[in-house]
Amino acid sequence: MLLPGVTAVFVRASSPRTAQPSGNRSRLPSSDRPTAVGCVKSALNPPSPADQTRTIRINAAAIADAVSGVVPDAAVLARSSPGALSIIYAGPRARCPDPARPPDRTLDLPDRLLMPGLVNAHTHLDLTHIGPVHHEPGDGFVKWVDHIRANRRSDDDAIDDAVRLGIARSIAGGTAVVGDIAGAPAGRMTVAPARALACSPLIGVSYLEFFGIGGSAADATRRLTEFTRELMPATRRQLDGSGVRLGLQPHAPNTVDLGVYRWAASLARTHGLPLSTHLSETPEERSFVSDAAGPQRELLERLGVWHDSILDHIGKGKHPVAHLLPILETQPVLCAHVNDAPDGAIRTLAGSGTPVVYCPRASEYFGAAEHFGSHRYRDMLAAGVPVCLGTDSIVNLDTPDRISVLDEMRLLHRRDGVDARTLLAMATVNGADALGVDRQLVTLEPGPVLALIPVPVPPGTREPWNDAMMQKSAPEPPILSRERF
Repeated sequence: MLLPGVTAVFVRASSPRTAQPSGNRSRLPSSDRPTAVGCVKSALNPPSPADQTRTIRINAAAIADAVSGVVPDAAVLARSSPGALSIIYAGPRARCPDPARPPDRTLDLPDRLLMPGLVNAHTHLDLTHIGPVHHEPGDGFVKWVDHIRANRRSDDDAIDDAVRLGIARSIAGGTAVVGDIAGAPAGRMTVAPARALACSPLIGVSYLEFFGIGGSAADATRRLTEFTRELMPATRRQLDGSGVRLGLQPHAPNTVDLGVYRWAASLARTHGLPLSTHLSETPEERSFVSDAAGPQRELLERLGVWHDSILDHIGKGKHPVAHLLPILETQPVLCAHVNDAPDGAIRTLAGSGTPVVYCPRASEYFGAAEHFGSHRYRDMLAAGVPVCLGTDSIVNLDTPDRISVLDEMRLLHRRDGVDARTLLAMATVNGADALGVDRQLVTLEPGPVLALIPVPVPPGTREPWNDAMMQKSAPEPPILSRERF
């Protein structure tokens, strides 16, 4: 629900990276878009000339970000102008400065903890239409993959609708920045997700996913080359100023030849594209990479793409991280999951400066701990590996109304007792760094900020952070700024 007298809206910072896209490139009329997206876009209508800059003071039970941790009995003083929200002060209420003139609006929220907009560094918004699906880990990963292949949408209009639904679910979860995987239906790269994101309040990276191994490797390099030469320039012009960038996503070591990885990495360096991949996610992946055996090989044979040339790099007894080292040591690659991480793999990740996206609920959904033990994200952090949080797709989530790393934070708080500042870093600045977004935008430090997210806590609580983490409800719509002033 909305707070009394508060409009639900995200604000893009007024910089080239995060400016509002010019024009409305939406395929759907505003009345047909998911409600959350429609209401956010309408709230960004320019104010009257006399209403250009306003200030708001918010008194809250607590504030929390990765820089200062949790500050109880806090206040935020912010300035709003068309298309921008900027923090003047965020800290203890008793120290909040008195501006030259009284704030245009003061909100007293004794039952809310405020935090900046969150970063979901790995998600699949184009699968949102499928919704949560029950999965028995013992059934294996390939059976689940078959279900996704059968239910994935294939034409751009339907993909656009699925992504817009995912955007609405993300906003409902307090998300401001995403690393979204633009899936490849029937092997076809599509920019439909990137265009949908550019017409939304979210910023981040749309990673174009592709497959290419064995009999499909040559076709993958051809399609990559054609895309960067023919489609990418026009798409980049369309995305310019939206805060959304294109990236490349070679799917995983069990579906992409090492040579295709090298080709993609070369194109990424040439064109300034960020790279992401799934890595060390499942026991099937490890069996395939190390021994050229198991269900993943059987899947490739069933699809008719197995070729003995795959054995040039696969089946050499290597761990997936070691297998991908020739790519990791050349440039940053955002690696999703890394559920299988022995000591040597962690040393490799740390030595190459490779960021990792941990998706806690996805790991539990697929029973990763039964195969590899508890995820070693804390060991990674201790070794200097930048670890951020992701949700994976809504298919593996237990929150059909939202897609939010807040729920990943809550799981790690309850299960592992992770401290607040570490969780906040994983959910905001680490993800921003990995996606190439200015980390200032997801803190409460003085300067531009994308959103303020209110999380309900009991009135008068003495442990606002613990109470916020023990909740199971969604955060409330983001607070702004302007139209209420």
